[in-house]
Amino acid sequence: MKLFHSNNPTDNKINPITMLPVVFFAGRLLLYLALMPNDIRGLGDFYNYFSVSNLPGIPFLDFWTEYPPIFSFFLEFLNIISNSNQYLFDFFLYLFVTFCGSISIWLFSKIALDLKMNENDTFMVSFCYFGFLAFISYTWWYFDLIIVCLMLSLIYSLIHNKTNLSGVWLGLGILTKWFPVILLPAIFKYKPRKIFFKISIIGIAITVVVWAILFIKSPQLTLESLHSQPSRSSWQTIWALIDGNMVTGAYIPIEERFEPSSTNLRFGNPAVIPVWLTFLIFAGIGIFLLNKVKLKTDLNLISFIGITWILFLLWSPGWSPQWILYLIPIILLTMPFNKGFLISFLLSLLTLIEWPILLGRQLFIGLWVIVPLRMIIFIYLLFVWIRITSKIQDIDIAPNN
Repeated sequence: MKLFHSNNPTDNKINPITMLPVVFFAGRLLLYLALMPNDIRGLGDFYNYFSVSNLPGIPFLDFWTEYPPIFSFFLEFLNIISNSNQYLFDFFLYLFVTFCGSISIWLFSKIALDLKMNENDTFMVSFCYFGFLAFISYTWWYFDLIIVCLMLSLIYSLIHNKTNLSGVWLGLGILTKWFPVILLPAIFKYKPRKIFFKISIIGIAITVVVWAILFIKSPQLTLESLHSQPSRSSWQTIWALIDGNMVTGAYIPIEERFEPSSTNLRFGNPAVIPVWLTFLIFAGIGIFLLNKVKLKTDLNLISFIGITWILFLLWSPGWSPQWILYLIPIILLTMPFNKGFLISFLLSLLTLIEWPILLGRQLFIGLWVIVPLRMIIFIYLLFVWIRITSKIQDIDIAPNN
């Protein structure tokens, strides 16, 4: 079935691909009006975002926060313009996350075209991505679509050789959530050393300058903010099962944020296997693969980003359900359409069963089934992406070619 009248979808001002971001945004507005703010909040973190933004004072200066600077101050900005009204706060945040979702769909489609998919394949895979973003509740319960948008912006800039812009997206991403650091190994292998160092210097310089200013203004609370995430006990992973931590990723109570020493509070058992030891093991695997892979194509670049994501998730002491949002675009862009859809659907289904269906009802015994199944999917993806990056030509394994 032919979906376009021209050989190049960019020749038309309006076509199905360019309409997907618009339909996503419009549909989300209708969803918001149907559910209203209380239900939109669901079982995600919107309530926690509002509670943090409503704390008296300024983050990093008057209280510590687990969120990096850009998102922390963005929450403060939303609190100001909403006049501390939670309904308005939820609406503004929801609107911005939805906007980032629309941009993500647009960027995804552009990257799919760059991978030399034909127009029909581009539409199908873009429509599939649109569907996952539209229906998975994690895309409006949490703020991670903002970072997904920044990650896709970085990938798009890398593919189009926009060096300075790539560095800016990297820095902004790290300052919003640390995860974009995961892209650095792929950039190191994909770009010439001079370009890699330029991108890294720009991104890291932006990050260091912001954190340095906060440290100068408030050294203790800034250090505690940096320490807050690594200090957490394990949750919802194989390491959590080994440690005996049958808990979710629930965090230190809001009222404790004014006390720096509260980041040392543990709400679970300490690690049986030291985190530094498992880090050395998975870092060693990553370095070995880095020396073996061949990132000669855009497809290989995205596949190796997938490898580093999987190694991180297998190592990470904790797992949060919204993290599947970082994997889905990589899966859909690098795998044949049928397989990509099936894996994305199974991962989404398994994650939703985990949270909120089982853990939302305190059925932690289900982790003994959910965690191993998720690991099997991750290991399968790891071998698929290793196979792709072992090839120089991507035409043999590009989706639907």
